[in-house]
Amino acid sequence: MSFTFSNLKFHRIILHNVYKPNDEGRVDPVISTVLTELGELGSQKLEERITKVLGNGSHSLQMDIASDGEVSCFRSVVTLLDDETPDFITHSALIAELHTQAHTSKSWPGGTLVVISGTAGVSNKRCLFIIKAEQQAGFSEKVNQGQVLIEYLDNLILTPQSRLYKVGAFIEVTRVAVPVEERSKDDFEAYVFDNNIKANDDRKAARYFYSNFLGLRIPENGKQRTRDFYELTSDFINSADLDAESRVGIQQALHTYLKVDQGVTIQVNEFAQRYMPEEARDDYSHFMADRKFPTTAIEKDLSIIKRKLVLRKMNFSTSIKLTGPAELFDKSVSIIEETDEHTIIKIKGTLTDQV
Repeated sequence: MSFTFSNLKFHRIILHNVYKPNDEGRVDPVISTVLTELGELGSQKLEERITKVLGNGSHSLQMDIASDGEVSCFRSVVTLLDDETPDFITHSALIAELHTQAHTSKSWPGGTLVVISGTAGVSNKRCLFIIKAEQQAGFSEKVNQGQVLIEYLDNLILTPQSRLYKVGAFIEVTRVAVPVEERSKDDFEAYVFDNNIKANDDRKAARYFYSNFLGLRIPENGKQRTRDFYELTSDFINSADLDAESRVGIQQALHTYLKVDQGVTIQVNEFAQRYMPEEARDDYSHFMADRKFPTTAIEKDLSIIKRKLVLRKMNFSTSIKLTGPAELFDKSVSIIEETDEHTIIKIKGTLTDQV
C-alpha cells in the first residue's frame, strides 16, 4: 500500500537555479550557499501544496528506485538525510549537478530546484523532496499611503498551477544504523508528481525528470494493478446500493475510462469524481482502500484485460446473458424497470437472428 502523505513538516530548504543547454552545450547551475527561510506561513503553504500533489487522491505515481550507484540521486538523498546543516548545503549542490547532466534538450525549460528535508506520516518518517519549479509571470499587490499598487514580477515559482512544477519524493520507510554507502534502496519508497506523465504527447519530457535525473522507473506491475482496478471497481458497481440504470452507466464509464480515455495513468479518486454519483464516491474510495488498492495514480496497462473491454455482458439470475460490443452498449441498451423478480430492458434495433 502506498505511503500516506500527511503531517508533512519541512526542516531545511535550499534553492538552486538550473538551466537548459544552449548552442555550446550545458549551462552550469547557480548554486545557493545558504538555506532558504520561508517563515511559518510560507512553510505551511508550501507543505499544504506538496501534500496536495502527493497525497491521497492525487495524481502522484509510486516509482521503483532503479539507480542506486555511488553517483546517483538516491545516494545523494541518503547522504542529505544524515547531513548536518553545513554539509546539507554543500551536498545539495550535487542534486543540481545531476539535473544539469540529465537536462540535454533545449526544448525543456530551466527553473529552480527546491531541495527539502523533512518528515511525513503519522510516524514522522524522514523524507527528502526535490522540486523542479518553472518560473512564470504575475503581479504582486501592495498598499502604500492609501493607494493600491501592483508590481509586475516575471520570476514567480511554486504557484498553484501544478503543470509548472515536478516533484520527486524519497521516503525512508525503514531506518537502519549502517553507513550511508551501505543503505539499501529497499529501505525507501519513491514517488513522482509530474503533469507530463499523464500526457501521451510528452513522455520524453517526463522521462528525463523521473528516470535520467531522479533514477526512478515506473513499476512493472501496471498490468496487474490495472486488472485489479477493473475487477474491484466492477465488484463495487455490482454490489453498491445503486439503481440499475446507474450501475449500467458507471460500468460503461469504466470501459470508457480504461479503453477510450487517452491518459496513461488511472486513479481511484479521479474515476470517482468524474463518473460516480456523489453519494457513492466515499463508499467507493473506502471499498478500494479496504482492499489495499493504491490511492495514488498507477500506470495504465490493459494487456491482461484487453479482451474483457471488447464486449459488455449482462448476466441474469435465470442464466440468461446479454452480450454486445462495449462501445455500443450504452447507446443501445437501457433498463426500463428492475424488481426482485424481473428486469425490463429496451434494446435499440430489431431482432435479426436467433441461434
